[in-house]
Amino acid sequence: MEIKLTLAAEDFSNCYGIMVLENGAYEIEIDQSKIPTDFMERLKAWYTEYYPYTGMTMKKLESKIEKITALDNIGIELLKELYNRKLFNNLGIDKYVYWSRGTDKIMCQLY
Repeated sequence: MEIKLTLAAEDFSNCYGIMVLENGAYEIEIDQSKIPTDFMERLKAWYTEYYPYTGMTMKKLESKIEKITALDNIGIELLKELYNRKLFNNLGIDKYVYWSRGTDKIMCQLY
């Protein structure tokens, strides 16, 4: 069994891009109250800025690559901070993943 925390700007996330998947299925909701206020504000800002790009086709996103790259870099840093702060250790997470909606690929994995 694998439990994976994924950060991605997508509709199906209930907590500004943070999703926890168990064996590939969205299983666990994040309790937002456990996230420090400073981190939550940065997470919301990243998600709010990235979210409008989620409805675009890959072709359209190609013309926005500079902005997408900047947002992905922020997202990767946020993921690293989640990992380092061990905010969700109680969930037994095996892997932390950053998935770029703009490039449609995993850009960072931490174990």
